[in-house]
Amino acid sequence: MITDTSHPGSPSGDGDLLPKKGNTIMAGTISMKRILASTCLLSALSAGHALAAECSISIGRVVPITGPLADVTKDTPWVDENKIKPINDAGGLKVGDELCKINYKIYDSKSTVAGSADAATQAILQDKVDFLIAQGTPDTTNAPSDLCERNKIPCVVTGVPIEAWLLGPDGKPKEYKYTFAFYFSVGDLVKNHLGMIKALPGGFNGKIGYLYPNDADGTVFAKIFDPVFKQEGWTPVDPGRFQQGLPDFSSLINQFKRNHVEVVTGVLAPPDMQNYLQQAAQAGFKPKMYIIDKGTGYPEPMAALGEAGYGLLSVNFWSPAYPGNSTYGGYDGQTLVDRYEEATGKPYVPPLGYDDASYDVLLSAIQRAGTKDRDAVLAALKTTKLDTVDGPIAFNSQNYSVQPLAGAQWRFDEATGKIVKETVFNEVYPSVKKTGEMKLYE
Repeated sequence: MITDTSHPGSPSGDGDLLPKKGNTIMAGTISMKRILASTCLLSALSAGHALAAECSISIGRVVPITGPLADVTKDTPWVDENKIKPINDAGGLKVGDELCKINYKIYDSKSTVAGSADAATQAILQDKVDFLIAQGTPDTTNAPSDLCERNKIPCVVTGVPIEAWLLGPDGKPKEYKYTFAFYFSVGDLVKNHLGMIKALPGGFNGKIGYLYPNDADGTVFAKIFDPVFKQEGWTPVDPGRFQQGLPDFSSLINQFKRNHVEVVTGVLAPPDMQNYLQQAAQAGFKPKMYIIDKGTGYPEPMAALGEAGYGLLSVNFWSPAYPGNSTYGGYDGQTLVDRYEEATGKPYVPPLGYDDASYDVLLSAIQRAGTKDRDAVLAALKTTKLDTVDGPIAFNSQNYSVQPLAGAQWRFDEATGKIVKETVFNEVYPSVKKTGEMKLYE
């Protein structure tokens, strides 16, 4: 019998747990000190066994769940479960001699720079994730990239044009050591626009109208494309930078009509695109070609346009026409899209392919490293040569990989009763399959 004379609430050190002078220990019993030592040893062995048997890897993914960029993440969390669940159901990712379960957590950037910084800070400093992924325009990718550099966390980003991620405020390239990006380049964007205009059936008269608003996208696009178009000998009709949300486009439309504009190019948010096209139709203005970026990227805003959206051209930054297969899953882009649409009942969104490939890039690096040690994974990321549904990914000395880009045109599919995006221009990257021929805007 052991009589414990320690006081309730007293510290649990040996001095309180050992019998005090005068207490009786029956013959044949083990001293309390030996009992505690044995218990601690068993606990340590048990804990060590559990650690050896249960390897886990935590991945944080920063994306705009709320705010004006929310269309970018319509595929979340479906894309995460589609990628991670089969791996975990099979016992985990084979890393060296271990099977590691993959735990992912989604962090909302709230579509802002500040929100993405807060989200990445929580993931890195509070939740202490092993690795980070960030996706969806510079507002969501650039602050997490900087935080990963500061905290030495391997990071994969996409959904941001390479130059918008690489170049600092001074226009000079940043030096990234821990962050790796893959997406299209501005240079290829320009080549696609020029190529689509030159491929216009029947040609055009060289008069090109601008629809560039007074926002970040509009001012940048105007600066990029204006000198390029002039160099081609074309005559710009530029009404100037207008305020986003402009209710009346009549003055712009009248300038286009007076100057006999046959091609209109711009970068518009869905509400502006809808207002403009409705007013242009009412005014009887119908150019041969529209190349509109931003609002044309997603199926729901395009479906809301109705007939006014049929025939609009845009860049195709991802579709099932892209080459390649998923490293983890084995499916091609069309199979990925089919699975998504069958499971959700919604049309796919272009970021789907890049979201899927982000996991492929990171998981491949971890597996090739044979450990989740960050330095080893970092070294493996640098040597990435991977097949994905975005085509091949291989990072250069500045930690980025330029992915294919093509030209698309929205059409109405009478068989399904839905608006669809056809790839109609692939001269810059012939590996992207053409699925239709370019037509004049009707």
